[in-house]
Amino acid sequence: MASRRDDDIAPSTGSCAAGTHTCALADALRLPAHQESLPALRDLALAWAARVGLAAEAVQRLDLVLEEMLMNIFHHAYPGELGDVELSLVSGQDGVSGQGGPPGQDAPQGRLSLRLTDWGVAFDPLAPADQSLGADLEANLEAGLDERALGGMGLFLLRTLATASYVRQGDANVLTLTFGS
Repeated sequence: MASRRDDDIAPSTGSCAAGTHTCALADALRLPAHQESLPALRDLALAWAARVGLAAEAVQRLDLVLEEMLMNIFHHAYPGELGDVELSLVSGQDGVSGQGGPPGQDAPQGRLSLRLTDWGVAFDPLAPADQSLGADLEANLEAGLDERALGGMGLFLLRTLATASYVRQGDANVLTLTFGS
């Protein structure tokens, strides 16, 4: 597990000039993988979405999928220990981040790609599901709201509401999510 250092944390917002719509947004935010980090990570992603003009429906999908994936990291990536999660902006068609200029400058309008990285237990959320898990999920989807088992919906939402890719880079799980046209 990578330890958290103060210089690993990018501020969630920069300065905003009064009366303008231009704010300097961070292009990454690394925080402890804990539920208390959810609001700051969510706020940054929603600010990026506003910056690129993401459609309202895509913003709703982003918000739901991001929360589900972060909660999975908070609860499962670091069993019995502390760790970090990083949310970063992916800009440009080639997926290269940090090419200078404001975050999202190279991203097409109405489209947002972001990356979630954790250094916890290896887990590919896009890997084919175990057959028994698939049957349980299908039964859960067909059950009434009061009869549904808790959990298990995050991966379904990821696969149906986002364009996603996963890679294990060294000790890191890296999930890239894209929303919009």
